[in-house]
Amino acid sequence: MRWRDSSRRIGLDVDSPPTQVPELPPSFEILPEHLPRDDKGSVLWTEVFEVSRPLQVEIGVGTSTFLIDIAERNPGINFVGIEYSAKRVAKFLKKVNHRGVSNIRMLRVEAVQWIPKLFSCQSIAHFHINHPDPWPKRRHQKKRFVNRENSLLLAAFLSSGGGISLRTDFAEYAQQMLEVLDQTPGLTNLSGPGVFASIPREPTRTLYETKFLKAGVQIFYLEYEKTARHGPGTSHAP
Repeated sequence: MRWRDSSRRIGLDVDSPPTQVPELPPSFEILPEHLPRDDKGSVLWTEVFEVSRPLQVEIGVGTSTFLIDIAERNPGINFVGIEYSAKRVAKFLKKVNHRGVSNIRMLRVEAVQWIPKLFSCQSIAHFHINHPDPWPKRRHQKKRFVNRENSLLLAAFLSSGGGISLRTDFAEYAQQMLEVLDQTPGLTNLSGPGVFASIPREPTRTLYETKFLKAGVQIFYLEYEKTARHGPGTSHAP
């Protein structure tokens, strides 16, 4: 799985490896095998960030400053970015270091495989998914990130009252997202069934979004909330 433009990936990286990867700020990139865990194997995110705060996750960070911008505005929240490409992680972390944002950590992993291994059910306050690859050819559409299985996975790891924010410029994929998420147990479309959000929860634009809005391309926004009556037992059991 990959993100539509070259800076939005959550799956295998198909770019040629860079000849030299910039040095990473070690306090911001975390390796799964080095994460502190309790006796049940759950990651102790309070120890990772050295403070207890709500946890939000962006899947497919790329090199956009979206996560940095919202982290700056929300110092009382811990943010985890997931990105598979080492080159993009390195570039992104240089921006984090330059901006002096302390409430971001990066994981260079494949999202679907690692979310169940890194987070506890009902532990994430919000997921951000910006411009996932639409895989426009019919034979490739099974590779799309937003599908029923993955929507159940995300719903299981959301805390009660938590949310999922998505945005895309690809109309057909946007409609598929709407249909899949509207039918996911425990998720409520904040704009009403079958209706796109008029504005995103977070006003910050991604680099990709800014480019296409300037070109007059419509961006579709989707905002969902997890209802209190649904727990992990009604969604996905990792």
